[in-house]
Amino acid sequence: MSEFVVIGKKISVAAIRDYLFSKRIDKGDSLLLNPMDYEQLVEEIKHSGEPVSIPLNVLGVLIVRDKNDEVPHGKVQIVKNEKF
Repeated sequence: MSEFVVIGKKISVAAIRDYLFSKRIDKGDSLLLNPMDYEQLVEEIKHSGEPVSIPLNVLGVLIVRDKNDEVPHGKVQIVKNEKF
């Protein structure tokens, strides 16, 4: 697996989108999030008025909750072309 990275002060849809553009993360890759960050992201989407579709997907990149609780709060892990 890859390393844990910080994508901004707070994990948000905007921060994820900016990170995906700047680091050229490919469609089909995944971002693994700490469970707390994942829930906050879902709440942000709910409050935006946009429908929440599960699995979460931003620009073709799957956003996944870390079920093993290995990703530290405030960081993400990039997973290349793996299925969850």
